[in-house]
This record gives sequence, structure tokens and C-alpha cells, in this order.
Amino acid sequence: MLKNKKSSIPLVVYRNIANVMSRANEASDRVLEENKRLHIPTPFSLQGRIYNLMPDGRIVCRARGRIKRKI
Repeated sequence: MLKNKKSSIPLVVYRNIANVMSRANEASDRVLEENKRLHIPTPFSLQGRIYNLMPDGRIVCRARGRIKRKI
């Protein structure tokens, strides 16, 4: 059975981390919106494969130098 121990990390550290994560998420959202506005595909990786989120909402998979339609 585990006993509850008081964390040795001050609460202010957790608050700072939450603040940094919030700013990072906001910046990421701004980049995604700008990519969509400028009609730039947004690349992302899922289970080792590279996909592109197209400005029109389609998701395409890049396989061996060719682009295959995914959704």
C-alpha cells in the first residue's frame, strides 16, 4: 500500500508549467489557423507515418514519395 507523501515540488512550479503549456497550445493553434488561411498543409505524425492535414480538411498520407488520399 502506498502512503501519500507531500510533494517536494512547490506549487508555483506547477503553476508556471501550466502557464507555459497554455501559451504553447495557444501558439500552436495560431500556427494551425495561419496555415489554413495561407492554404499550407499541416504535417503531423501518427504511428510512424507522416500525414498532412490539407486546408480543405482532408487528411492525406505520404507513402514512398507519393501522396495517397486517406480521408
